[in-house]
Amino acid sequence: MRNCQVRYFKPEGLSGLELLSCPDVNYLFPPHFHDAYCIWLNSSGGERYRHSGNSSILQPGHFGIIAPGEVHENYACENDRRNLLTFYLAPSQLQSLAAQIRDVDSDDCEFRTDFYRDNEAYAGLIQLHQTLYHSDSKLEKETAFIELLALLISRHTAKTINSAKFGQETERVNKIIELFHEQIEEDFGLSELAQQFDCTPYHLIRFFKKAVGIAPHAYLVQMRLEKAKQLISEGDSLVDAALATGFADQSHLTRHFKNKFGVTPGIYRKQVLG
Repeated sequence: MRNCQVRYFKPEGLSGLELLSCPDVNYLFPPHFHDAYCIWLNSSGGERYRHSGNSSILQPGHFGIIAPGEVHENYACENDRRNLLTFYLAPSQLQSLAAQIRDVDSDDCEFRTDFYRDNEAYAGLIQLHQTLYHSDSKLEKETAFIELLALLISRHTAKTINSAKFGQETERVNKIIELFHEQIEEDFGLSELAQQFDCTPYHLIRFFKKAVGIAPHAYLVQMRLEKAKQLISEGDSLVDAALATGFADQSHLTRHFKNKFGVTPGIYRKQVLG
């Protein structure tokens, strides 16, 4: 089987940040989400994406931001051109730097999912990716990261929307997701969930999928993969990470992990831990 050229990297000294590079034109990232903000671009060509039921192309010279928890998929438009560069940024990092810049409590600061034509930021993201991968200077890496993130914050952040103003179904979706977070290893039953949230199983699937783009079980699997990835990057064994996140065994985790992230858990561990 042909090896996929997906590479993950955690820059030393910068918590809450992970990088991805993928020159593999044949690799399709299936419907998935991240716990972090996903800031991404294809510096060699166009990248087709699907989000919220819509399909479009991230054009050369543009970059995208996907908010945490929002389901999307993407793949290269052309068969011989791809240089996918991605930054996964923890919301806490965004809020911390926003507070420094504005000298206020910035818990309400967020990036919304959108796609941008911003030549300065686009070029800066490409340069930052290279700097974080190749520079030996902690000062250079930290400075480049803060300056570029400050630029994005000044141009492309918005205030958090209070979800309380949305309807009952949105509130139930949020509570289901919260329950998944709290009991991530639990083997939930659809009927029990529906009873707990005062609806039929069919209705639960319908309003959940309408809100987030995938069914509850698929969402829980994605959530478990995000948590397993975090545990592995912190040094947990693959077996422990699998059991802690509700997977039946290591092979079950490996199959899903490879499908989402493009590498096996073992390869990911070697990439980020050395």
